[in-house]
Amino acid sequence: MIEPLLVFHKEGAMIRIRSRFLAYVAILLFCPLLLAQSPEAVPQAPTQTALQASERTREQRDAYRKAMEEADQKIADEVKAHSELMTNLEYLTTQIGPRLTGSPQMQAATAWTRKRFQDYHLEAHLETAEIAHGWTRGVETAEITSPIQRRIAIHAFGWSKATNGEVQGKVVALNIKEPSDFDQYKGKLKGAIVLTRRPADLSKAEANPENAYDAVIPPSRGVPQANGGWRGRMQLMKQIAAEQPALMLMDSGKPDSLFNMTGGFNRYSASDAPMAFLTHEDYDLIYRLLQAGAVTMTANLQETFSDKPVPASITVAEIKGSEHPEERVIVGGHLDSWDLGQGALDNGTGAMATLEAARALQALGWKPKRTITFILFTGEEQGGIGADTFLKNHAAEIPAIDAVLIHDTGTGKVFSISLNDLWETAALMHEIYQPLQEVFDLQPLSTRYFGSSDHVPFLNKGVPAYFCVQLPAQYREAHHSQTDTFDKVVPDQINEGAAFLAAWAWNVSEMPQALPHHAEPTEPMD
Repeated sequence: MIEPLLVFHKEGAMIRIRSRFLAYVAILLFCPLLLAQSPEAVPQAPTQTALQASERTREQRDAYRKAMEEADQKIADEVKAHSELMTNLEYLTTQIGPRLTGSPQMQAATAWTRKRFQDYHLEAHLETAEIAHGWTRGVETAEITSPIQRRIAIHAFGWSKATNGEVQGKVVALNIKEPSDFDQYKGKLKGAIVLTRRPADLSKAEANPENAYDAVIPPSRGVPQANGGWRGRMQLMKQIAAEQPALMLMDSGKPDSLFNMTGGFNRYSASDAPMAFLTHEDYDLIYRLLQAGAVTMTANLQETFSDKPVPASITVAEIKGSEHPEERVIVGGHLDSWDLGQGALDNGTGAMATLEAARALQALGWKPKRTITFILFTGEEQGGIGADTFLKNHAAEIPAIDAVLIHDTGTGKVFSISLNDLWETAALMHEIYQPLQEVFDLQPLSTRYFGSSDHVPFLNKGVPAYFCVQLPAQYREAHHSQTDTFDKVVPDQINEGAAFLAAWAWNVSEMPQALPHHAEPTEPMD
């Protein structure tokens, strides 16, 4: 899952919470259990799909629900009895390891997952694009040289340019509350090592976030974003880089010396200035030293770029539909990861749950009415090229994509699906979801909007696209850090997640009506 505070899936990733009441009677009649969170009423007219759903008899709806409950239970039993998820995930994280977009490890992972789908007797292939440059992390060192001497850990942003050998300079801490506040620093940052903002206040972190997404992207709760949100921060970073600093530093914002990670600002090309993270503890130390007097540092970031474009592939597999093969139901997760850990919870778990969902459905030997497509994306963490590649390659087929569900917040139990403001789909989604509630003990559908993952490009094309809402299960700590490792995985919960993906896909494939598309938004969703 993309880093919320800094970068920039589709040049930006910030949560938007647009919860609303389903204000029309047709949907309320079918969705008595739907409203998990709905703070503001916004009237809407019933859609044609909602009216069609209301015309189906109770007997027809009951028959669908009973058949889906039976099927979903069989899927859950198949995964519980024969799952290969943990074996596959251990190989992915241990033998292949972390998977930066465009890296040899990522390409090895796509080739291996294609083979695993084929081992399970699914048709599978790769779809490949190119990125401007691959990026490899090199030796990274830093030291406070005055007023104290202390070696500290440092890690460059992905696609950060290297420093010009070992650089040394005075440290300058910025204090920016309004865009105009930057004027006082113009002409004063050349050759400096810049702390780009105040240290994070970790005391304000939610002690018990409701879900894994909120653990890393806290809801705004109506509080305006400082400095204009992500767009304001991106503009500030460009302003700082234009002053030619020796190095730009960010606070990782995690406790216990954990690092964070994210990408630079130029799509798969070198950043305008070297950029790096320090641990929160070291960043806070330097900031406090500055309050008493001058601070100097040295740093050396030996990052390298490929001299030409490199391939970036996604893995696509499918079970062909028997009645409507031209219609697709898509489940997926991203196979790429950051490189400080092993890419286990972000997002080896979602990727291997998708692979296991395919294995389970194929093992049962059922023939879905609609084609079920399984996608392991690349580039979710670094620019979104994987989802873009699929949508570009299948542009003519977009109107026939029935729905998309993405699994991308770790190992915790899936306890809901976000409706993502797709109110026109609520009646049918409620029917699809009810059998899942019975089998997997779920909360009601969430009326929150969750962004920042591979479902968003589909939403921007008008496709009904949803997101798994999961328990935190150490996601805050593991997300983009060096502790994103195989040992953090909770086998029972992620195996249930795989069964859930397969069951949801099956339920959508068997629904008499297709879920309705929506108008493409005038401004892209994030």
